[in-house]
Amino acid sequence: MITGTLYEAGKMMVMQNKWEQKKSTGNINKKEKKELTPQEMELQRYKEQLEETKKGNEYSALYSKIQSGQKLSPAEEDKLKAQDMKAYLDYKADQAEQEAFEEKLKHCKTKDEAQRLKTTKMQSNLSKIKNVENDPYISDAEKLRIARQIQGDTTASAKIFDKFTQSEEYDKMPTEAELQQIRKIEKDAENATILSEAGDTTDELEVNVNEDESDNAITDPDNDAEDLILDAKSKEKEALDGDDTVMEEMQAIVSKLNKTKETGATIDVFA
Repeated sequence: MITGTLYEAGKMMVMQNKWEQKKSTGNINKKEKKELTPQEMELQRYKEQLEETKKGNEYSALYSKIQSGQKLSPAEEDKLKAQDMKAYLDYKADQAEQEAFEEKLKHCKTKDEAQRLKTTKMQSNLSKIKNVENDPYISDAEKLRIARQIQGDTTASAKIFDKFTQSEEYDKMPTEAELQQIRKIEKDAENATILSEAGDTTDELEVNVNEDESDNAITDPDNDAEDLILDAKSKEKEALDGDDTVMEEMQAIVSKLNKTKETGATIDVFA
């Protein structure tokens, strides 16, 4: 009687251990592999492969979204954090930089200053990519990951700038040429007031104006406005051409690193 009781207790302990093991592995509703038929085992492997492929595609979509300069949703951020902490931290750092960049744009005094701010950031990012490309101590897979992250930050910054140029704040900003002309007009008015108060004649005032003309002062308002518009358009085109060149260089480096990674043995999360 005692032997039977011990046997039953031992049997119950074995069953309890199996149950706890299934709960910990999440295989409560699955048969053990040794109990599966060959067909069932093949089906299970197929399902596992599909799940891995789906998971890989989801993360590839996240990396592609970052590279294109888009923001991740909170749920997507959580997925990236669980899969790739380094990429997540880089993404959050870029988000902070982009917010700071947007704030700096709002504090610019002229359109030219805003454009220089954007150009400086893009050139800086291009230098970073080139440094990564030529660093012998970084693996090809890591080079590609960093380059794509920098490219995404650059694309996002360009989008922020483009959006800013459509704002009322930017529209109210003068160009530096316009600001210079405004200051010139204010200075002429101030000089005229001083001369008038000093009792100078109209002839003496005209002499003063002529002297200003000899210093390249613009006397025709219509021509002045036209020159300012042409100058602004010329600078804008030059800046856009420069930005396009930066993006083309970045893409060329990313493509080169991607090709190197594909022909090498290193496996990368972007695959």
